Amino acid sequence: MIPEEIKALSLFSQEYLQFPPFVVAFNEIERMVEMYRTTRIAQNLLITGESGSGKTTLCELIEQKYPRLVLPERDVVPILFISIPPAATISSVAEALLGKLGDPTPTVGTNPAKTFRVIRLAKACGVELLLFDETNHIYDRGQSPTQYLVGDWLKGLIDSVKVPTVMVGIPRVKDLLRVNEQLRRRFTRHKSLELGKGTESIEEECLSLFTALTPSLPLPFSKGSASWRELASRLYFATDGRVGYLKILLIAAIRVAYELQLEKITPQELAMAFTEEVWQQGIGPLNPFHEKFIFRRLDRQGEPFEQGALVARPRKISHAV
Repeated sequence: MIPEEIKALSLFSQEYLQFPPFVVAFNEIERMVEMYRTTRIAQNLLITGESGSGKTTLCELIEQKYPRLVLPERDVVPILFISIPPAATISSVAEALLGKLGDPTPTVGTNPAKTFRVIRLAKACGVELLLFDETNHIYDRGQSPTQYLVGDWLKGLIDSVKVPTVMVGIPRVKDLLRVNEQLRRRFTRHKSLELGKGTESIEEECLSLFTALTPSLPLPFSKGSASWRELASRLYFATDGRVGYLKILLIAAIRVAYELQLEKITPQELAMAFTEEVWQQGIGPLNPFHEKFIFRRLDRQGEPFEQGALVARPRKISHAV
């Protein structure tokens, strides 16, 4: 990999996608923090989105917006952000929180002792928002009694710290709220990082996101003989309307273009990128950028967007090409 390619990939990978639901969620979290600072009213919010929809990026940007301050007498941690560990337990979640709060021995003590230290340190560090990513890991842990126990502990923590709280996860995180009624009452407000919720179709939103990123490409993009409407449809089927896949495709296309010493990126490079990064079996009629593509969702068994445990969602799309 040549230095120029490394630099180009590094710069492009730092770009992030701002699409309407993402901006709405970001602005809502900002509003919650500012309201708490002004009125001490603590509101809660649930944010859901499929894998690759920008959930973790959203959390990271919020944390950057309100950075940690290191003062002589203490650290100020406005945003207490953690990713819930896989197979979450009370102990593992408490330890993750203690680690972010600077506790020197986060693994030491009983669960009640760890919980007490989390609450004490959160107040001492001036925490103004609890932000939990991958909250679905609580639901993924064991059976309903275990899910209820961890969820109930989380509810108690939220009540004790008394600051706004945002839970982020894939759609099945809502099943956790169904298991724990008390937690459900605290998260009645919900935002979704899902395309196709506005006036535009999912295909049109995919194209809008794609064209918003192309000025940041190190090489110009040419759609060739395809119409923009056709490109929008192909982009939708190549990503299944999942935001993260747009960037995956473009990063792979950049790499392909540099390897082939091309002067521009075209749908042909996108086709190669799809096979390389999204689905190795995606060739010929099963590649959204191939001229003989079958123009259907690639969600059947063995295909990249197979439903599996994912929650099916209605889609507002137009199939015209």
